[in-house]
Amino acid sequence: MLKLILVHINGRIGSMSYSFLNNTTSLVEGVEFILGKYPYYDKDTLVDRYSGMPYSFQMIVESMKPILGISTIAKILLFDALIGNSDRHHSNWGIIETKASLYVEKGLFPVNVITLSPLYDNGSSLCSYINESDIETILKDKIRYESIINTKSKSAIGWNNLRPIRHFELIKNLRNEYYDETVNFVIKIKENITEQSANTILCNFDDNIISSQMKKLLKKFIIDRRNRIIDIYNLDGEV
Repeated sequence: MLKLILVHINGRIGSMSYSFLNNTTSLVEGVEFILGKYPYYDKDTLVDRYSGMPYSFQMIVESMKPILGISTIAKILLFDALIGNSDRHHSNWGIIETKASLYVEKGLFPVNVITLSPLYDNGSSLCSYINESDIETILKDKIRYESIINTKSKSAIGWNNLRPIRHFELIKNLRNEYYDETVNFVIKIKENITEQSANTILCNFDDNIISSQMKKLLKKFIIDRRNRIIDIYNLDGEV
């Protein structure tokens, strides 16, 4: 599990994570793979100048063949939909290369083991831009609450030529085209993200770090998002 520490910066609370790399591992950001497949990809506009294709799930899938499969890449979209992350640009995900040795009959041979890295830089999620003074109003105002849950909740990763796209519209497309490849991860979300587990995590933080009102909003936020993903996959009555 990735370790982190909480810090106070300019009156705001943030987090710093320990490196998930060691002497035998290295990180390659997603943008490197995208540029390998789409050499005219513009890192500023997030559009391939040659084809006009925007940064999207499909672009990532094409760029990562045969390194990562669809089910692995889809976990990024589902995780971001769960936490409401709006900043999963091409440098906010990557793969870890681990140097290893493979023993065969003639001896040891160096090999690289490749895995999806832990998802880092998740700061634009979990109500991070909500002011403490607005929480009570948001919890009472259904329209305003719906805006942070759905209306203004958009993914940095698009779908085909549609970008930006709302998180839950993206998940509907994922379900429609890749249900078999993604449903098991949604089942894990259903099993592991519960009111009890949310309470357990939030109770680990003193009210001076996360106020009781913010905890109330965060619990509602994450459970409602979890339930909407489950509804999209029609898993209400399943375990």
